[in-house]
Amino acid sequence: MTNLKLNIPQRPSYSKAQKKLIQATLDSLMLEGVNGCSVRKICEKAEMAVGLINYHFGTLNDLLAAAYMNLALRLLDEAIDKSHHSKNPRQRLSVFIQETFSNSVMQRRILRAWVVFWGMIDKAPQIKVAHDTSNQAFRVFLEQSFSELNQVQAVKPTPRLAAIGLTAIIDGLWLEWCLSSDTFSAEEAVILCEQWVDAACALPSCK
Repeated sequence: MTNLKLNIPQRPSYSKAQKKLIQATLDSLMLEGVNGCSVRKICEKAEMAVGLINYHFGTLNDLLAAAYMNLALRLLDEAIDKSHHSKNPRQRLSVFIQETFSNSVMQRRILRAWVVFWGMIDKAPQIKVAHDTSNQAFRVFLEQSFSELNQVQAVKPTPRLAAIGLTAIIDGLWLEWCLSSDTFSAEEAVILCEQWVDAACALPSCK
């Protein structure tokens, strides 16, 4: 089993009503994209009174940030859990990559929600914090995975830059697939990421 000690954000504890609103938010965004980003539509999905968003979260943006974190950390948890079945750091990275392009992730409805969240980062500080926090969690896992791999074979650039690079590639492929799913398959996305990791183990230092 891996010796990784991950600095993953503490999972918030939500009440039943809050969980219901978070799921209704995700369902609304996945169904209608930016058009589903309204208090009325979210509350209709949750079958709750409009005023309960303010009661349970303070503002709509706070609810959206909570939904962002829920979606991101749920994906991260599932990918990490499955990757931990492998003791080999390279295999662990492969499992993580495969999970990030699994059938449960590569759905237009899910990626549609990501696009809405990303489009609101500059407008809502709460969502930017959620984005930065969850992205850091992904990079921490990948950096520590590359650090372990570096003990077996040289990783160039540094594990930190390798983690940033792989995170950017995954995000870019998600976005491109959402915009045009006919361009490439999930299997091809995995191949691209795998080839990038293999290349990173052979690149000269970028210091």
